[in-house]
Amino acid sequence: MGIHNDKKRFSLAVKFNALSIALILVTAVGISLYTIRSEMANYYRELLNHGITIAETASQNCEYGIYTEDRDALNRALQGLSKDADIAYVTVLHAGGRILASITFQTSAEIPEAWHEGEALGGQVSHRDHDGRDGGRYLEVLFPIAASTRGILDPLLQSSERSDQKVLGYLRLGLTQEGLRRKIRDLVVSTALFTSVLVIVGSVLSFYLSRRITHPVLRLKAAAEEIAKGNFETPIEIRTTDEIADLARSFEYMRGRVRDYNDQLQHDAIHDVLTGLPNRALFSDRLQHAIILAKRRAGYYFGVLFIDLDGFKVINDSLGHTVGDLLLVAFSKKLVACVRPLDTVARLGGDEFAVLLEDISGESNAMFVASRIKEALKKPFPIAGREVFITGSMGIALSSSGYETPEQVLRDADTAMYQSKAHRRADFTIFEPAMHARAVERLRLETDLRRAIERQEFVPYYQAILSVKEKCIVGYEALARWHHSERGLVPPGNFIPMAEETGMIVAIDRLILRQACVQMKKWLDRFRGNHLNFVSVNLAHKQILQPDLVEHVALVLEETGLPPEHLKLEITENVLFENPESASILLSRLRGLGVQLYIDDFGTGYSSLSYLHRLPINGLKIDRSFVKRIDDIGENHAIIRTIMTLARDLNIDAVAEGVETTNQLAHIASLDCAYWQGFLFSKPVKSEEAQALIAW
Repeated sequence: MGIHNDKKRFSLAVKFNALSIALILVTAVGISLYTIRSEMANYYRELLNHGITIAETASQNCEYGIYTEDRDALNRALQGLSKDADIAYVTVLHAGGRILASITFQTSAEIPEAWHEGEALGGQVSHRDHDGRDGGRYLEVLFPIAASTRGILDPLLQSSERSDQKVLGYLRLGLTQEGLRRKIRDLVVSTALFTSVLVIVGSVLSFYLSRRITHPVLRLKAAAEEIAKGNFETPIEIRTTDEIADLARSFEYMRGRVRDYNDQLQHDAIHDVLTGLPNRALFSDRLQHAIILAKRRAGYYFGVLFIDLDGFKVINDSLGHTVGDLLLVAFSKKLVACVRPLDTVARLGGDEFAVLLEDISGESNAMFVASRIKEALKKPFPIAGREVFITGSMGIALSSSGYETPEQVLRDADTAMYQSKAHRRADFTIFEPAMHARAVERLRLETDLRRAIERQEFVPYYQAILSVKEKCIVGYEALARWHHSERGLVPPGNFIPMAEETGMIVAIDRLILRQACVQMKKWLDRFRGNHLNFVSVNLAHKQILQPDLVEHVALVLEETGLPPEHLKLEITENVLFENPESASILLSRLRGLGVQLYIDDFGTGYSSLSYLHRLPINGLKIDRSFVKRIDDIGENHAIIRTIMTLARDLNIDAVAEGVETTNQLAHIASLDCAYWQGFLFSKPVKSEEAQALIAW
């Protein structure tokens, strides 16, 4: 895209030349007009002085003739003025204005009418301009004739008064101004020639200056257009040593800086700023080229390794992001050292890296490089004065799968990487088509889970908890079940792990808690006096971490109207003992609501007996793994006996989970376990079926 304006405009040179010529014309015309005006004034003054001088001389010869009114004498005196070419006519007037003598020296001249009587009085020398009927222009001088005219001053300086002498008459002298006209014409011609020469010289000088000024500016304009087009390599010519040259040098410096910035921007656009490795855009471009080569050349293979660092978030959280960045830089260098120069190592973002292995023989080469990376990661990284250990999970995608786009390759390598991370970590997995199918199913499951929460497709199924001695139902455990709109009832093992991983388990748990409390309130109202006393609801790990957990439980109890003593919350053992101090505070707040608290799956995790007695719990649920093997009198039997002893010492209840046989129930009873649940009595059932069992 250019930088031109589409509107029609004049160039800088045209504007400069037009302005220069206009200034020259104005100057020349001004000088000419001033010269003409000055010359006209000078000539007019000279003609007037000449007329007054003649009138003064002639008036002396007319004194007697006026006094005697001798017309012939006056005519003879006036005839002597015929030799002066400037005199067109002359008239002698009586003091009263009456014409005594009049002579015309130029045939075309016409004597004008007499001056007004008032203008002829006073004895002063007067003059006026007069346009004759013949088209001529005349200067008339009216000179007073007295008894003596000696000592008359220059009338241009002042008019002579004859107040002490009697004025006999007047000499009226008409001077032609034809000479003035000729002089004006000559002045106009000369000034026109002067103006023309001045304009020509000025135009030449203007064009020269325009070339000296505008051409460097045009070169700067052309350079700016090249820069706008992305061409930063063409240097700017500097041919002068003036201010424009300084501007050109500054512009050349700017061009160099812009070029450097542009190069840096182009580099940053396709490289990772932290590690300097190619980023996803450049890696995808090179991967696309490898895909094209694989299609065109038989026997050309490539492989892509997708690497994700294991536990990198722990490094950032514990040692800080600065150490994390240094670790990424160190890891990138080690990664580059594990591959060939023709291979491409890229950072895709965060702690994810990719390696493009070009022109390999097959799967074995990719596995060899992955093994080298795995071995290299066994050595610690010296970061900020300490040794940091990190491992990476890798996925491998090979060109033999017939890929069309880089996105497909990265997708499959990423899928294989997650297989490594999910199963064994610090290892590598080669992509198989079945992995993609599982990934698609996983994505579909996650999408369906989100929709299921919105549609409230999760409902509680109830498994009875029975009293060993009373042999009756004393409570129910509410377990989440998913009624899919298309697939029907989805087993919890198919969606609970996904829900926990994505955090959607929080919304599911809260939905089950509310429904269970509503149902329990209905049962309490209907079966008054029955042994049914509580409903038990599980709290997932992420649910425990919610800062508003206590407030939410209180709100549910208030809105459903369920008395808090009829609600039991089950919390997994491992969650409690990850941070016993925080767990103790949380459990105390929950107990403050009046609800009962149970430790679920007790015995499967790491339990600290020193903290167990400090926790405000009401009971333990013995994990089904111990109950399943209770028939074998030995270690499991001893463990259950120990748990029962611990419960009695702490004065809390114990519930045996997973009872499936009468023999298991007999063993539980022999160990004085108060409550049990399991398939021996009933699987988890809908609320309608659970209600039918209450009267059992």
